[in-house]
Amino acid sequence: MKKIFFFLLFISIASYAQKGYPTPPETADRLFYIQHSDNHNTFVYDINFIEDKKIDTIEPIKIYRIVYTKGGAKEELTHLQRKVAYGVDFKKIKENHFEFSLVSFPDNKFYLGLDSKGKPQVKTIVNGKKIILKKIYIAMVESKSIKPEIKFINFYGHNQDGNVVITKKF
Repeated sequence: MKKIFFFLLFISIASYAQKGYPTPPETADRLFYIQHSDNHNTFVYDINFIEDKKIDTIEPIKIYRIVYTKGGAKEELTHLQRKVAYGVDFKKIKENHFEFSLVSFPDNKFYLGLDSKGKPQVKTIVNGKKIILKKIYIAMVESKSIKPEIKFINFYGHNQDGNVVITKKF
């Protein structure tokens, strides 16, 4: 009974959060992406290697957006998007390991590194759950304000055992 409840909860969260949203094409460099309830445009975060499996210390993450409202065109973030919403602040912890946060959510820490096979990954903790992050969905309250109000944020990924993890932050 408990498994059925969690399965139904998973299905309802997943279907409510991103019904009809496009999934950006997977790449070897993909860390995670962000979508929001305002439109289907997607903000993509890719690893930035400077040489064989060495992460660039100046710009460890390449951020761009896929503008589905313009047929899926790939565009750089605007200055405002980078400085106020989707940009990152990071610090190097050690070789190939960084701590960072989104400029719009400085209290939520993320950790960029390589797994045992050299594959890049981003880890975070949300509501006490450790997640290897794959995507974020931000549900916003409709507003004409420049700074939108957030209803909730869903974090999607998996744990160290490979089990799917979805958690909601209010």
